[in-house]
Amino acid sequence: MKRQWIIIAALLVAVGLIVSWVARNTYWEEVTLPGFPTGEALRNPFYAAQNLAEELGVETQWRRALGELPGEDSVLMLKYWSWDLIEARRKELEAWVENGGRLIIDGTVGGVDAIERWSGMRVEYPEEDEDEYDEEYEYDEEYDDEDTDPVTQIPTSFGRCGDFNLSAGDSLSDPARATYRLCGLSSVGWINGTRAIEWEIENRDGAQIARVGIGRGKLILINGFPFSTDWMLQADNGAAFVDSALLRRGDLIVFVSDDDHASLLELIWLYGAPALLLAAAFIALALWRNSARFGPLEAPAQSARRSLAEQIRGTGRFMQRLDDGRALHAAMVRALHEAARLRIANYAMLDSQARLTAIAKIAGLDAGELAQTVNFNGKRNHTEFRSAIALLDTARARLNVNHP
Repeated sequence: MKRQWIIIAALLVAVGLIVSWVARNTYWEEVTLPGFPTGEALRNPFYAAQNLAEELGVETQWRRALGELPGEDSVLMLKYWSWDLIEARRKELEAWVENGGRLIIDGTVGGVDAIERWSGMRVEYPEEDEDEYDEEYEYDEEYDDEDTDPVTQIPTSFGRCGDFNLSAGDSLSDPARATYRLCGLSSVGWINGTRAIEWEIENRDGAQIARVGIGRGKLILINGFPFSTDWMLQADNGAAFVDSALLRRGDLIVFVSDDDHASLLELIWLYGAPALLLAAAFIALALWRNSARFGPLEAPAQSARRSLAEQIRGTGRFMQRLDDGRALHAAMVRALHEAARLRIANYAMLDSQARLTAIAKIAGLDAGELAQTVNFNGKRNHTEFRSAIALLDTARARLNVNHP
């Protein structure tokens, strides 16, 4: 028993030492982490750029497909775009820029060889190993780790940032500006080409954002993607966006992102919904028109009990449908002859014409009509059949009147 108490005491002392060491060597500190995009910001890669432009009085549109090009004095920004995928579309874009459009292309746009053949501009990369070059590139780590955006409270360490010089052209947002603090530009490569650059932001390696004139329009080439939603609110990215695109109040800027393609069914519905609805209506009408009916539209009323007259009429209708009523007609003729045999003397010795004449005389009927009714064995309609049966029954009943 004493040994158990010793073990328990030792365990308590060990736990106490551990808790004391943790308390002495740890501390609590609040750290602000960048939040994840939600809602429209999650779906739209231009969400921040759109809101910034609209606050400046610029009309914006966001499309999943290029569709119809905007006016020639508008701005078009492409993202996740394949420049040389469709030749007709490429030529249409090139003509739009040459006629006065302003086109923004970032590092997510493919087909750089086709872009260089048209514009004379491209992004060049160093010959040495890119990993080694990336390690040598100078970033302001203190700025990245400590500074926070005053509006969104997102640390600028969310992306690498650095200082860049305005080496050509002027700033619309601040005419006195000579440098930009930018995040989201590529850490390797630079923009080079054969055209004269009219507006340029550069670092020690060369131009990172450049605007050149092509015809009456402008091409803004970016080495990176600083104008995406993840980066637009960082440092001076918004000012560089306005300055590079020459945005002014009343402009129209169209954002096109080709990264999320609609399925075949979605495209069919998007471009052919009226035709689909008409086809569905036609198919439904054809199926309804040619479908088989299972019985009458309304069920006949069921009576609790049937009268004798209803039973007789029902039996007569059945016999008429079965063999055009020949069996019922033959039965009525036999009944007529049985009644006449009991009423007319020597009936069996008479021929058929004399029998019918005698019956017609006693019954007070026309002999010719009676003979035609008795001897006719063809097909009758409902009215003729009913009249024949009624005549035979009348003759039989009159033979039985006052019968001894």
